[in-house]
Amino acid sequence: MKIETNSSVAVVLPPPIGDSLIGMVLVHNLVRNGYQPVVFGWVAEQLADWFPWVRVGRMAEHAGAFDTVIELRPTETGHTLCKSGKPFCLADLPAYHGPIHHMVDRIVEIAGSELALKDVTRSNGLTVPPGIVRNSVANRVVIHPTGSHPEKMWSREKFLALARSLAELGLQPSFLVAPNEFEAWRDIAAQGHEVNALAKLGEVGKWIASSGWFIGNDSGLGHLASSIGVPTLTLFMRRGLARSWRPGWGPGEIVLPPDVVPFGGLKERLWKQLLSVRRVMSGFQTLRDASAAATVR
Repeated sequence: MKIETNSSVAVVLPPPIGDSLIGMVLVHNLVRNGYQPVVFGWVAEQLADWFPWVRVGRMAEHAGAFDTVIELRPTETGHTLCKSGKPFCLADLPAYHGPIHHMVDRIVEIAGSELALKDVTRSNGLTVPPGIVRNSVANRVVIHPTGSHPEKMWSREKFLALARSLAELGLQPSFLVAPNEFEAWRDIAAQGHEVNALAKLGEVGKWIASSGWFIGNDSGLGHLASSIGVPTLTLFMRRGLARSWRPGWGPGEIVLPPDVVPFGGLKERLWKQLLSVRRVMSGFQTLRDASAAATVR
């Protein structure tokens, strides 16, 4: 699909944080090629200071306003915004589902081949706002123990054991949860753990940016940490998910359970038991060593 140079363009981002940050790769490439898309989605709204080059819109003000509406997955919003009522959905394209493994690279491929953009990049264009000091608490390790999919969440007890192991190394583990998750984690503060629940995504980004490390489940905040450039360790239940969805911008490593179960469904049921604290700590040490080597270079 060739977008006419003078046409009005909107991009509708999906609600999940990680999907939205990956969708911003498409927005960034549209801007690099001379378009002025208006972006719709709560992630873009809350991170407006981190994407200062982006025009964020609200649906009530733009119904039926756009010649071209691009959405990653089907939404009612896309139909409402489009003059023709027929948005262009990336999920309808074979390239969105492979054969290229990583989702960022799939978006880049679509930008170049399907949208005929000449100047394409893997970057989503996120910029840390002025006044935020990166790595100001260099020994702080942000631990994100939750996520939108419970089956992807490592066990609470193991995250607590991980925090104790990090503290033994002289690091400062800091748990980060959503406001609606705070009550479920409040009790660990009595055990001496730091727990934070920040209301806005921009505040979350600031906390991560000022930290030295990020460890979390396969979830959107890992993509945010990676966009910022904070070294990120992500826990995955199986390798196929990691190939497509591992945080794909800043320095990062993944950790998987040992490959001792032959069937995918069984792997998904047993991965929490199979993935040990020692294995995650080993992955974290690999990330530290790689980051130290990169700093020396």
